[in-house]
Amino acid sequence: MVETMKNKDTKITYFFQNGRKQRITNSKSYAKEMFYGFQYFKSSGYQMDIIEFESQKTIFGKYFFLLIEKKLRNYLKLPLYWSYITNKNNFKKLTNSDYLIFANNRMGCSAIPMIIAAKILNRQRPKSLCFVMGLFSRVPKYRLLKLFQTLYLNLTIQTIDKFVFLSEGEYFFALDKYPKNEKKFYYLPFAIDQSMWNQSNESKVDEIIFVGNDGNRDFQLAEAISRNLPNIKFTFVSEEINKDRISPTSKIFVGSWGNPKISDLELKKLYQQAKLTIIPLKESLQPSGQSVALQSISCGTPVLITKTNGFWDNKNFKDKVNIFFAIENDLPYWIKLIEEILNMSEEQMKSIVSNGLNTVKKHYDLIEFSKKIEKILKE
Repeated sequence: MVETMKNKDTKITYFFQNGRKQRITNSKSYAKEMFYGFQYFKSSGYQMDIIEFESQKTIFGKYFFLLIEKKLRNYLKLPLYWSYITNKNNFKKLTNSDYLIFANNRMGCSAIPMIIAAKILNRQRPKSLCFVMGLFSRVPKYRLLKLFQTLYLNLTIQTIDKFVFLSEGEYFFALDKYPKNEKKFYYLPFAIDQSMWNQSNESKVDEIIFVGNDGNRDFQLAEAISRNLPNIKFTFVSEEINKDRISPTSKIFVGSWGNPKISDLELKKLYQQAKLTIIPLKESLQPSGQSVALQSISCGTPVLITKTNGFWDNKNFKDKVNIFFAIENDLPYWIKLIEEILNMSEEQMKSIVSNGLNTVKKHYDLIEFSKKIEKILKE
């Protein structure tokens, strides 16, 4: 109680892309991991605020986005969305906050002009923390563009106080590339809301599930897998799957996190009833597939995922112990792996599922994750 009263004088502002305010005000149950500790801080008595992406309403803002911002994103391979958050109201929120938390590097990179402006005007400079997912994964084609990208990345790293990497590989990459800033860098694996994602006692059906819209997913491979396993039912929860390229028995729920076509409770049921979740990925430093893998494992469904440089936890996840790894994205290779997994003995599968559940419970609890974020903020 004393700590809660103390926290009421501290304001934390979260920067999200979209959909968070709507879920918070909605009466439906939802998973809380995509809020990165927001509910924990709110329940701990902190003053809370949210800034989300908004399309520009002014003519200047619209043309700035169309003529300049979009081209810079394409040329520099940087997540620059200044026009979506830069306005007087958001600047006021920023300067009146004690802490800023950016849910991803897209939000962090886009807020740099406002943070710099606050410093120039001698306004309060709140401490800031940015979650990092794939910040260094895209490289411009030409040397001059690489130089501009490097300059903006350096500016971002100097401006924001702390960076929390959700991928072990990207964390070590940053330490190697920016050794002078190592005190700003933290590695903290993404955690899930285990009160939402849990196991069911119902029997599994002979079905495979694919979830996600991340650009690092190998959608074409996922489509080809379903075509080449016609006797197995597939369920796709994605906006990026072409219905004409999958098996006729497949189901598709076209939606995204910000624009869902099914609720988290419905998605949980899909996980629980499936025999396997597949996550084919393109090579990247970004920890792609992390939330889907953890959600599925927590629901008692094993995961087959491409082992990329961005895989988030090489220490605690081991092939055929608590997860299944694919080392390449060759179609015959994936078909063979899937058939081997589905033909495993019940005893083998129960062991892998049990090990996965224990790993997630021990290392990926959202409350513990949130407490660590609080500690990092106050260091």
